[in-house]
Amino acid sequence: MNEQTFVDRRETDWQRLTKLCDRADVSPSHLQAEEIREIVRLYRRVSTDLSVARTKSNNVQLIEFLNDLTARAYGILYREPRKPFLKSLLNAIALSAQTVRRCRWFILTSAILFFGSGILAYVMLSVMPQMRDFFVQPGFESSFEGWKSGKFTDRTGSESVMMTGFYASNNPRAAILTGAVGAGSFGIGSVYLVVTNGALIGTLAHEVAPRGHLDFLFSSISPHGVPELTGLIISGACGLLLGYALINPGRRKRGDALRAVGRDAMVLLVTSVVLMFIAAPIEGFFSFNPYVPGYAKLIFAGVSFVAWMFFWSSFGKDPAEREPEGQWHMPAAPMSS
Repeated sequence: MNEQTFVDRRETDWQRLTKLCDRADVSPSHLQAEEIREIVRLYRRVSTDLSVARTKSNNVQLIEFLNDLTARAYGILYREPRKPFLKSLLNAIALSAQTVRRCRWFILTSAILFFGSGILAYVMLSVMPQMRDFFVQPGFESSFEGWKSGKFTDRTGSESVMMTGFYASNNPRAAILTGAVGAGSFGIGSVYLVVTNGALIGTLAHEVAPRGHLDFLFSSISPHGVPELTGLIISGACGLLLGYALINPGRRKRGDALRAVGRDAMVLLVTSVVLMFIAAPIEGFFSFNPYVPGYAKLIFAGVSFVAWMFFWSSFGKDPAEREPEGQWHMPAAPMSS
């Protein structure tokens, strides 16, 4: 093959296809219908040119150029159409609910650890009051005293905005830490953080109970607590999922086992962070507002809880979700031949 003649004869098509690919990379909408048909024609010709070059030429640079150009055109022609923003958002929300249902046993375990540690802390302090110094760390004394008063001080609008910003920055970080630490600690770090937070709630309940302010405590934390504590529990489930993959990798290497559950773990982690963001304005403007009566906060929390339970159990459900009850498992590694 006369390579120079081949290049001279075909280079115009290559340059044209390169130009069309450049425009399509910016946005496929920049191409007219005729230009898309032109890409199809040029793709077929360049594919033939690539076959000829591989068969009759030793010019590695020419072969690599044609190979890359063919791959670019292929990617444009077979690219999945971009979905509208609203549809993409709904798909992401549905994926979150589907992942929560699929990982329900990890979430149930995380919930048991959280609420169980709270109940245990309350009971232990009731039976052994001398353990108060163990459960009530010095940094929490002033906060506990505020809860014992049974009332909130007035907040200005700017103070509520400032506190919302604080909650929106601090709580998502706590969720990320709770979930991510599971990968480096075989899940133990996530268990510790979930249990510690649960024990803190139980300790606080024990502190305010003698003052007769348990109703004040639970009515005040329940409005934002529905999404916030759900987020904490889901982030704990993320850590447990990662820890389980490390402890029980099956026939995989541990790194492969982590990758196998990586998508579900990431969805759980992102879901927990979103829930923390949802809770932030409720906590900043509503939960600790002294002008909102306790019964209104409890009604809000009850309606919110029912709505979230309906969402987690039903949203995005499709007939493909036929996994036997309680049977979560990592996909099996392929058998070697």
